[in-house]
Amino acid sequence: MNNSLISPWKVSATLGLSSIAGFVLGQLIGNRKQSATRILKMIRDDFKKEGPVIGSWIDSQADPYQRYAVKADVYHGGVTRLEDSIPVNYQFIADARTGSLIELKREN
Repeated sequence: MNNSLISPWKVSATLGLSSIAGFVLGQLIGNRKQSATRILKMIRDDFKKEGPVIGSWIDSQADPYQRYAVKADVYHGGVTRLEDSIPVNYQFIADARTGSLIELKREN
């Protein structure tokens, strides 16, 4: 048998342990709010992939949000970036725990 091959049971065991560890870690820190600064950085970084960002803001206090049956704590903020050399403003609502955008509106 070739020692350079990884046996299937090791792969299965590694994936299983990784899944369990990820689940436990998610339960431990998944209910914590991220800082507004960190979420703004994540959103700015995503916007920078599409063009230069020239300004941004975020409320530091999370607010309760509900749309239909979905409830979350959210941060409100905005980003201004250049599109064809014209500043364009975006307003967003981001989940305070995951940083995921819940709502994004183009202002201009």
